[in-house]
Amino acid sequence: MRLEKYEVRNFMKGDEEEIVKFSNATYERFGGYVPRTTEYWRWCCLKRPDVKEDGIFLIFSKETGNLTGYIVVGSSGNIWEFCSKSGTENVAKILLESAVKYLEEIGASSVNVNVPYDDEALNGACKQLGFAKANAHKMFVGVLSFKKLISMLVAVGSMESIRKISEEIIIKVKDAPFWIENAVSFEVHNGEVRVHDGLSFSPTILVQTDLATLTSVLFGTTSPHRAILTRKVKVKPFWKITTMIKLLLSMRVTYSWFWPLGDFG
Repeated sequence: MRLEKYEVRNFMKGDEEEIVKFSNATYERFGGYVPRTTEYWRWCCLKRPDVKEDGIFLIFSKETGNLTGYIVVGSSGNIWEFCSKSGTENVAKILLESAVKYLEEIGASSVNVNVPYDDEALNGACKQLGFAKANAHKMFVGVLSFKKLISMLVAVGSMESIRKISEEIIIKVKDAPFWIENAVSFEVHNGEVRVHDGLSFSPTILVQTDLATLTSVLFGTTSPHRAILTRKVKVKPFWKITTMIKLLLSMRVTYSWFWPLGDFG
């Protein structure tokens, strides 16, 4: 791979801030991603027992001098983080080649990396270098507060589709454990949503469901249409089903779920 357009070097102290900024910009669109701090990145990557500074590779554009990708490689054979600018398969391939060469030199027997399934550049680089797909790690996501979760989803979601809706909604969760609210209320007016605890008012729409169904609908793994058709979500009065579907679609997670291997490795 020729490097006329890029420069590759190892990590140097002081790179953390630029790496974290790049990491947050790369991963912010994925469901479940929590923005990082430099302290977290140092703990998660730099202080990991099998990671040395010569196992962290950064690639820069020679034209702009900007960081366009980085990779964090452990002597265990695990690639803890692998980021490249969207649409730059050459950058991803250069980084992965650097990682493989490094692991060969230190005598590692295998390489393990996880990448988002819809990132064409990272998947393309893996395919070109002969990586085989393995079964994905199973991830289980729980809820500590539906009020906080819905408030966060509303804050990042698109409310344009509910601009003309004016309702007071209560969702009752029949099998919620003691640490989660068994009911959450929210008002929708002119595209704005205000979330409350418990039974805050007499609703214009009452929704009844179970914990697993509500969680899967909000996290984007179950369609609101399917949940209602199978009566796992019950809406009263029934003629407001269409309105409730619009509301659920406006606040659910729609992006792919992904965590770097370092977050759970």
